[in-house]
Amino acid sequence: MSDFVMELPPHVEFILAEMKKNGYSAHIVGGSVRDAVIGRERSDFDITTNALPEQTKAVFEGYRIIETGIKHGTVTLVLDGEPYEITTYRVDGDYKDNRHPESVTFTAQLEEDLMRRDFTVNAMAYAPDTGLTDPFGGRRDGADRLIRAVGDPYKRFDEDALRILRALRFASVLGFRIEEKTAQAVRERAHLLVAISKERIYAEFKKLVMGVDATKILIEYADVLAPSLGGIVIKNLPKKELFDRAEAHTRFSSLFLLNSDSPAEHSYSAFTELKTDKLMRSRVADAIEIYGSVTFRDVRTTLAHFAGYGVQTSLDALSLGILTERFTEREAQTCADALSSAIPYTVSQLAVRGDDVSALGFKGEKIGDALKSLLYAVIEGKVENERDALLAYLKDCE
Repeated sequence: MSDFVMELPPHVEFILAEMKKNGYSAHIVGGSVRDAVIGRERSDFDITTNALPEQTKAVFEGYRIIETGIKHGTVTLVLDGEPYEITTYRVDGDYKDNRHPESVTFTAQLEEDLMRRDFTVNAMAYAPDTGLTDPFGGRRDGADRLIRAVGDPYKRFDEDALRILRALRFASVLGFRIEEKTAQAVRERAHLLVAISKERIYAEFKKLVMGVDATKILIEYADVLAPSLGGIVIKNLPKKELFDRAEAHTRFSSLFLLNSDSPAEHSYSAFTELKTDKLMRSRVADAIEIYGSVTFRDVRTTLAHFAGYGVQTSLDALSLGILTERFTEREAQTCADALSSAIPYTVSQLAVRGDDVSALGFKGEKIGDALKSLLYAVIEGKVENERDALLAYLKDCE
């Protein structure tokens, strides 16, 4: 038994105890074990067992069971509204489409189940009575912050090409590096990604882009990722500290903006190919387009340019302006306040009208000039957008 102890939620402890009480072995596997080993916060707990699905159902007779994955050995037990997947140890058959096994065979051996998994850090199991089961050195690789394929990396990627992007995603999200042979196989098997559904590619890519080491992985594996970005080879990125604070759509916008001659069109085309939702692809492309048409010289000029665009798209362009250092965060916040109606950014939003200004003696073009000066004064924080304050300010300026 290992010296590793993993704290488990009460429901998970109950499931493991019930399986053991009925003569079966059961373990926690996958990401929750990995995260516990490396000291990372964990959430979902996947459970694997030597019990067949019908035997698992019998153990929890009287509880709600969902059988949606029973063909592949998975039953979902619902406790207090929370689902827990319990899967029989299994061995995958041949993979003929670089994605799914042709068949699944149940096995009584935990190690055979772990052997079919993608990376060593994901091929560990834990049970309170036996401790950590780690036949492939996942704990060591976790300590070394290393992504290493279980066994032959070429075989792992030939079986399921999505594992190529999963390797990059885990490296980005966990801040790990990819072991040399595994990295070589990632590059040499990248062409197999053509067999993977675009939706799955985008799901992995989005997680990758949000990782703590995203900038490193995006540059280091630009050749592998290029097909998923419509052919863009990423050579230029914003500063890491700025990139790490940006939201997903802004990060994506910067990838195209800094690496394409036609970034808005290119991003829309690539995101359409990836089958993202229309809102996401439009949001990325529109932010790039407005960013390119706005003069980020000062708050006054920038807001004047934004006047013809929607609030959300303007805010997205502002976020992109921060990321590319064309605008400071303070300037962007002032613009954001204006766009969110906390302060006006058009003359029509002022608390005074042309008639109010005319009553002070302004005539013709000077009325418009006076209103613009009031707008800029409000934006710059010199006066509140209140009628009496604005008129008093205008009198003082005469």
